[in-house]
Amino acid sequence: MSRPPILFYCQHLLGVGHLKRGALLAEALAKAGERVLFVAGGLPVPGLDLGGAEEVPLPPLTAADGAASAAVLPDGSAPDQRFLDDRRARLLALLSRSDPALVLLELFPFGRHAFAFELVPLLLAVAEDRRRRGPAAPRVVVSLRDILVSKGNQPWYEATVLAVVRQWVDRILVHGSPDVIPLSRTFGLADRLDDALTYTGYLAPSRPVSVRTTPRGEVVISGGGGRVAGPLLEAALAARPLYPAAAALPWRVITGPYLPDGSRREIETLVAGLGPVAGRPGVVLETFRDDFPALLRGAALSVSQAGYNTVLDVVSSGVRAVVVPYKGSGDEQPLRARILAERGLLKVVEEGELSPARLAAAMDDALTAPGFPARSRFDLDGASRSVEILKDLVDEVIAARQVRGARARPGRRPQGVRRRYTL
Repeated sequence: MSRPPILFYCQHLLGVGHLKRGALLAEALAKAGERVLFVAGGLPVPGLDLGGAEEVPLPPLTAADGAASAAVLPDGSAPDQRFLDDRRARLLALLSRSDPALVLLELFPFGRHAFAFELVPLLLAVAEDRRRRGPAAPRVVVSLRDILVSKGNQPWYEATVLAVVRQWVDRILVHGSPDVIPLSRTFGLADRLDDALTYTGYLAPSRPVSVRTTPRGEVVISGGGGRVAGPLLEAALAARPLYPAAAALPWRVITGPYLPDGSRREIETLVAGLGPVAGRPGVVLETFRDDFPALLRGAALSVSQAGYNTVLDVVSSGVRAVVVPYKGSGDEQPLRARILAERGLLKVVEEGELSPARLAAAMDDALTAPGFPARSRFDLDGASRSVEILKDLVDEVIAARQVRGARARPGRRPQGVRRRYTL
């Protein structure tokens, strides 16, 4: 039997962190020989590398504001029922056509509750398939980052998630390490998840290959997806003349693809007023870098927010770093930044304390502190470990389907049936 695909649902809203993490896992699965149908329901991201995975775009939704309080259309208007029905119908049709071995959900039901309109019907469809086919039906797996955002009614949220998991979910892969940040730190009922819960280690890109053309010795200021990065980027540029040692270095500002137009114009104005360094532009302004990990590896200093992917790029590269954790969408970034600062891996400027002078002082501290950063002992092998677990689950489904096929055709040897999938 040919290997059935993995249907991987990944919806990003505010930034690109969820999508980049999902893409890294999808690429690792594809390289391991799995067919991955990567369902992306957010705004497109330039330079996104899915490896051999197949992207299946849904009509896009994005965050209504910096707190991601609701999902809206790209023009900022609310989606109508017809739009939501169309998305749901496309997702369910893909499930029916592809008959995947696994349904892999990024974050849900631990988050993305605004998308229950399409994800609950998806889970119900899988449950109905299980009633008919038993273990030959798809498994359901959840992919989680290390830290969850706290909710206003945390006990009710946790009880609801636990009920959904016990009813419909087979495995939960936490892309982190319990010795760094256990899931129980942000989900109090983690011990009730029992054997469904597995820590994979962190999902980090493979060690970047050194390329001669990759700039070295720069101060790299990055804004992730860019949607809420304007204040950080503007404060960093205003801090430059306050810290002559850093101003003597070449700077590279990476805004992210979603930086609002008003902030972009302000940053372009600031950059235009800065002079050259050693015969080259003092500040290079870019939207996106597909070699960001390699860029950090050769950098003198990194200044960024504290999202999962950026922090892993910082830690794995060993660069001196200052982070300004974003608080608008919850306590995830501040908690991660605080824990890693306690380990001596980065310096933190709280968002509420952000000013050019405060940021310049933190940059000076990061560039001159002896023994900084401390040696990292993170488990960064999360991609390969996740692939091993998911491949085993696919094998279980294939075996169950072979047995079911043999029973349906008595006297015949089970053999594979090659399907042609169309989107």
